[in-house]
Amino acid sequence: MKLKSMLLVGVLSLVLIFSSVAFAYEAQKVSAPLALGQEWKVDPDMAYSAFSGDNGWNVWVFWDDNNVYLQYDVYTDLPMGNNHDEHAIWNADSIEWEITDGLNKEKWIVALTSKGYQIVTRQPRTIIKPGEGVDVLIKETDFGYRGQIIFDRSHPHMAKFPIEVGYSVDMAVQVNDSKDGNDRTRILGGFIDAGKYSELIFVD
Repeated sequence: MKLKSMLLVGVLSLVLIFSSVAFAYEAQKVSAPLALGQEWKVDPDMAYSAFSGDNGWNVWVFWDDNNVYLQYDVYTDLPMGNNHDEHAIWNADSIEWEITDGLNKEKWIVALTSKGYQIVTRQPRTIIKPGEGVDVLIKETDFGYRGQIIFDRSHPHMAKFPIEVGYSVDMAVQVNDSKDGNDRTRILGGFIDAGKYSELIFVD
């Protein structure tokens, strides 16, 4: 009986260890610049994703010598909307993307609001005008909506990350989902400030 108990404890320990491992996600380098509104070659099986039932998101990251590209597909049964402004846009439909390499850290929050596209950062708190280092396109789809973001690597908030082949950061994603554009109804994918990250490796 004692041996069986010890074996059971060992098995449970292994399950807990492996279930807590955050698998690395690879950001592929592209041979030609990606453009907003075009079909980016994304593989659903290679997405960084989080789902609860039918609601959730898929994220893909690409890069080249000039830009970092992020596409996110949000699956939701709630209408898209955001009636907030500037640093309050997290209260309704928006994405939060955070990366850190231990020395440098940044979080971007991006939304299509009733006043147009809004982009803010947290390290430090900054408001970025679309087209001034970050370009965005967000469109509704039959599953929810799709966002495409292009980050200029020369912009100060991205330039602090020395991206090259083999470089890695810790990444976290949070999608804020609202039923009316005024109040956040739920968070898809977990609370980003909980400090749970997955490794993002830039590959050739």
